[in-house]
Amino acid sequence: MKTIAEDSELESELQELYIVSNHWLSDIHFAEDEMRFFKQVINKYLVTHTENNGSDEVKRFNEMIVQLAATALSLKNKISHVLKVIEPFIKGKDDKIGLDLIEKFAALETEVKVLFESVKQIKKSLFSFTEELMRVDCENFTRQL
Repeated sequence: MKTIAEDSELESELQELYIVSNHWLSDIHFAEDEMRFFKQVINKYLVTHTENNGSDEVKRFNEMIVQLAATALSLKNKISHVLKVIEPFIKGKDDKIGLDLIEKFAALETEVKVLFESVKQIKKSLFSFTEELMRVDCENFTRQL
């Protein structure tokens, strides 16, 4: 399918796809920061406080974070590829757009949403687990007094 260079609606749609894709990259960088924070929480607090109690849970959190990090890396690569495909259209260097571009974009949108939902769930679970450990520590400390 050929596009007309003067089609301003198409041009603005492509620019929007480009902007959204770049925004996703920023969001993924934020998610990676969140994952680094989760690892710090695990390494600085949970590992030392769960030697006998809850170590399976800590292991599960670490495994989920490793999986999410791999997903984030894969998404960054896919988004970078889409950006490379979109860029020539925005610069007016290419005049053929395939339906696969829209399909890739829609699939990426779903994957980004899934990544952030997973980060949200890990955060919620990790914080609940940490709060429970802190509550137990406080109870144990109070009993020792």
